[in-house]
Amino acid sequence: MDVLLYSGSFLLGLVIGSFLNVVIHRVPLRQSLVRPGSHCPHCAHSIRWYDNIPVLSWLILRGRCRDCGAQIGIRYPLVEVLTAALFTLGALAAGWELRLLLLWGFFAVLVVVTFIDIDHMLILNRVVIPAGALGLAASIALVPSRWWEYLISGCGAALFLFLIALLWPGGMGLGDVKLALLLGFVLGAKVIVAMFAAFLLGGVVGISLLAGGRRSRKDKIPFGPFLALGGIIGSLVGDHILVWYVGLIGWV
Repeated sequence: MDVLLYSGSFLLGLVIGSFLNVVIHRVPLRQSLVRPGSHCPHCAHSIRWYDNIPVLSWLILRGRCRDCGAQIGIRYPLVEVLTAALFTLGALAAGWELRLLLLWGFFAVLVVVTFIDIDHMLILNRVVIPAGALGLAASIALVPSRWWEYLISGCGAALFLFLIALLWPGGMGLGDVKLALLLGFVLGAKVIVAMFAAFLLGGVVGISLLAGGRRSRKDKIPFGPFLALGGIIGSLVGDHILVWYVGLIGWV
């Protein structure tokens, strides 16, 4: 049964990842997710069903459109494989529990937020606000007795980033604040782990880019991907890290 769960999660992730590619491309442009159907952005030819199989079609076509030969970016299979991997990790963490559905939805939103932020330096309200509302509702439905924890965690994480945005204009956007709200609503107390991981990873990457001359102090680096990665870490191993840290404090 576990093999069925993990293999099914991976395949579902590939399919959902294919759809997320559409979301990532169209939502910032305010285009419909339904019409027109999948098509080549260069020649506008509709993509045949057998050319729209996640990852496999890209490999068979060697990353090119069948009709015009235009290059199809590697991001498309990357998003599909990333989503599949996250869905499988979610299955490993939650098993057959209903919490798995929340993790799948959470991961899907984080993938969308990450790549839109990389492309446009934007975290869109029409993505994170509905996701935050649904995430809070799902969290409370799964564990009604902890409703207060999810509310406090979400508002606390958002307030923390909002204060940073006030003290450091341009260093933190309101989109990051709203993303932090989503993280807290879904993770509860584990948002502490997510925030710590986001700032740690963001700091390491930022310093590395500056040291390597790939970015200057004036260049902006999107923080959404680091918050998303922190959210993934918090959702998968946040409980273990919190228990370890509390034990460490007790030992000291």
